[in-house]
Amino acid sequence: MITKFLVQSSSPDLLEKAKNIAIKFAQTTICDDIVGIVFLGAITRGYFDRFADIDIAIFKKQGSQIPLPGKFFKIDDIEVQLWLSDYESEQDNSWDMARRWTYSQGQIYFDPLGKIARLLKEKVPLKPDEKKWLMMSGLTLSEWYINRLTDLWVERGNMISAHHMIDQGLIYFCDMLFGLNDELVADMKWRFYCVGTLDRLPGNFQGRIKEIMTLRSFSLEDLNRRKKAFMDMWQEMRPSIEKEVQLSFDEMVEIV
Repeated sequence: MITKFLVQSSSPDLLEKAKNIAIKFAQTTICDDIVGIVFLGAITRGYFDRFADIDIAIFKKQGSQIPLPGKFFKIDDIEVQLWLSDYESEQDNSWDMARRWTYSQGQIYFDPLGKIARLLKEKVPLKPDEKKWLMMSGLTLSEWYINRLTDLWVERGNMISAHHMIDQGLIYFCDMLFGLNDELVADMKWRFYCVGTLDRLPGNFQGRIKEIMTLRSFSLEDLNRRKKAFMDMWQEMRPSIEKEVQLSFDEMVEIV
């Protein structure tokens, strides 16, 4: 499912221009050796600004040579990035979470035999065991980093590391929320933006995240303020995760 993007800097005219460029380029690329073409990135997420580029994935027949202008090039001052791969190889390749999330946002443009649709149906969706692990590891590791490792670094006399543990714990907490919402984990540069668009979130999520991420000083007082703000939110979500996973927090700790 494509996340609804509402990037403030998006330009409708620039988005339309980028879409037209992508379509025209794809049309000139289609040949017997092309299995499929997928549009990715900004043009399929519904935004475009001066920082965005056009991402196009091209799946070709193994061993074929496709004349392309390069991986990076510009058309009408907009950068285009091509992702070229052999369709046959991709059937056996393992796709990591970031790539799967990218393709979950994609739009198939050319797929005459339906091979790309079948490939994406196999590769992209979040599996039940992955969902369960995201929730279990997210709940336990976020608590470990923020509620426990912070104290370890205070004892060791390094407040910078203590505060950094909160940043690390928040990453695991976000992973947990993606799993709870049956969503793939967004690419790192989009993670905090996308997590805020999910349906099942702690109350006042944006406000609480800002409070947790705000660093006023590398002091014990500020560390405790940030920890409390997180643990209040964590405690709110704990029952939902335990219900979904059908394990208690202590049981999850033993597994993770």
